[in-house]
Amino acid sequence: MGEAPTKLQSAAATSWPELLAPFDLSRLRSTLSCRPLTPRRLARLLALPLSPSTSLLLLQWYAASHPALSSLPLRPLLAAADADPERALSLLESLPSSRFPPIRESLLIPLLRSLPPGRALHLLDQLPRRFAVTPSFRSYNTVLAALARADCHTDVLGLYHRMVHRDRVPPTTFTFGIAARALCRLGRADEALVMLRSMARHGCIPDTVLYQTVIHALCAQGGVNEAATLLDEMFLMGCSADAETFNDIVHGLCTLGRLREAARLVDRMMVRGCVPNAMTYGFLLQGLCRARQVNEARAMLRRVPELNVVLFNTVIGGCLSDGKLTEATELYEIMGSKGCPPDAHTFSILIHGLCKRGEVGSAMRVLSEMEDKGCSPNMVTYTILLHSFCRKGMWDDVRALLEVMSAKGLSMNSQGYNGMIYAVCKEGRMDDAMTLMQEMKCQGYKPDICTYNTIIYHLCKNDQIEEAEYLFENLLDEGVVANGITYNTLIHALLRKGSLKDAINLANDMVLHGCSLDVVTYNGLIKALCRDGNVDRSMALLTEMTENGIKPNNVSYNLLVSELCKKRRVRDALELSKEMLNQGLTPDIVTYNTLINGLCKMGWMRAALNLLEKLHSEDVCADIITYNILISWHCKARFLDDANMLLNRAVAGGITPNERTWGIMVPNFARKALSFLSDEVEGH
Repeated sequence: MGEAPTKLQSAAATSWPELLAPFDLSRLRSTLSCRPLTPRRLARLLALPLSPSTSLLLLQWYAASHPALSSLPLRPLLAAADADPERALSLLESLPSSRFPPIRESLLIPLLRSLPPGRALHLLDQLPRRFAVTPSFRSYNTVLAALARADCHTDVLGLYHRMVHRDRVPPTTFTFGIAARALCRLGRADEALVMLRSMARHGCIPDTVLYQTVIHALCAQGGVNEAATLLDEMFLMGCSADAETFNDIVHGLCTLGRLREAARLVDRMMVRGCVPNAMTYGFLLQGLCRARQVNEARAMLRRVPELNVVLFNTVIGGCLSDGKLTEATELYEIMGSKGCPPDAHTFSILIHGLCKRGEVGSAMRVLSEMEDKGCSPNMVTYTILLHSFCRKGMWDDVRALLEVMSAKGLSMNSQGYNGMIYAVCKEGRMDDAMTLMQEMKCQGYKPDICTYNTIIYHLCKNDQIEEAEYLFENLLDEGVVANGITYNTLIHALLRKGSLKDAINLANDMVLHGCSLDVVTYNGLIKALCRDGNVDRSMALLTEMTENGIKPNNVSYNLLVSELCKKRRVRDALELSKEMLNQGLTPDIVTYNTLINGLCKMGWMRAALNLLEKLHSEDVCADIITYNILISWHCKARFLDDANMLLNRAVAGGITPNERTWGIMVPNFARKALSFLSDEVEGH
């Protein structure tokens, strides 16, 4: 009993710095001198937090005390890798190459598995040179798995290609699984499918997980047909699909409106012993409602074995979208008896449907019923009602509802106000939009650039450009900075008004403030300059677009081609059409019709007909406008037989002549007939 306090006092007298100080090898030697240091004891020592220099000395001491060893023992070092992989790797890299023993790859696998992805990849690179180990698929798969866990999908693909194509290491099914999953995560499901099909060349067979991974990615990326084909292949290979795999394809088919195929797939699903779940029925019901087959959706809902509130909400929403309020109400009323009490989303759907029909009073009664049933309205519910009140100009009701929300701890944010402002602007109620913006300020919310852009856009749309300009000029006073959308909206409005000079000034001001013109704005300026006859300045603007990184589109070129042809600069127009091809654009029928008209205007009929022949090689289909242009100019040149030939060619090509065609042909051929009769009379 008397020795215990002394030991405690001795332990207490030892300071923490001394306890945590790096281990002293001399102390270890004195401690271990009484007992031989076995490999097991060495491994335990190396697992301690020794400094790298101490660990190295310990290894060298162990080797010196065992003369039979020609090199340093690494198994104890690698056995301690799980505890501190970074320390084990640092010690491994510091060992002198002269004392480095032959090492098996299997000893390094745990270290590769424990290291961070970057360090594991670095160690894999060192294996042949530093450790004289030729990495097999085991090392590669270990590092591939580490990279995949860290979501380094691009690095996964790089290492896969290096393994297969450069180092010629035979891949395994596991290798393909990781690489295919990386492709799928990068949105390259089509390449994952190609990789899966190439596995047989390497003697590998896809497993169920790999098939499911690729099918899921194909469906998510729009490759539903390929996914369905792969499902058939999966069954031929003896793999089984789970409900989630079937659901992926069912969802894809329903999204494309291919409901019959989706239903047949569900039948196959059940034949194979896979039970459809709530997700399966949910996708089918969504597809039916989206296709406005609400009666079929209601019939299917009655056959679903395990109903839930989401399925009811789907069909109720479909009924309301199809204008079937009575059917939606019936479903709502039976939900409770089916064990699926309505939730906040159910009530929000009903309220939205009623508001859409203009039955705001009925919507308010549903809101009261919702609260009576103990279901609290959420922001979605209140926002639906607020938007409806705004559209009807019920501002007293808006303020009352905002107060109710505030009392319940719900407050409309800037985004909610912006939604209401957009709703009233869409109805053309600009005064109400301005009132709502003032209400927003009174509630302590500052209108942002989205608020102003919405109002400015609709003011311009309603030809209230002066009001839009006034709002724009006061943006800085409100602490809001205009963006590209603001400038482009006003420039388009000024161009529509014919105020080219003001539009150009605003465009220059826009560039000075660091905003970029978009292609639509450039096209508007080009069109306005062409209308003023300033085609050279329009051409300069096209060059400026390209220099500023804005890619012109067909509209840009068609405007200039048309103006050049009007100016009888047809050769320049033809050169511009060649430039379109250099920009990666394909001249369309509008371009060719304009050029054909320009060539005919110059009297170059043969060149115009040659261009007509060129349409077929360019995969551009001539239309009735093309033939009307050619027929008109041939009639003007009194080439009536050629005009008749062109009409017959158009009809033979499946093009129906229109009123304009007959308006050209009939008068000209009537004059020809009258001229023929006149000649006959004079002859007699």
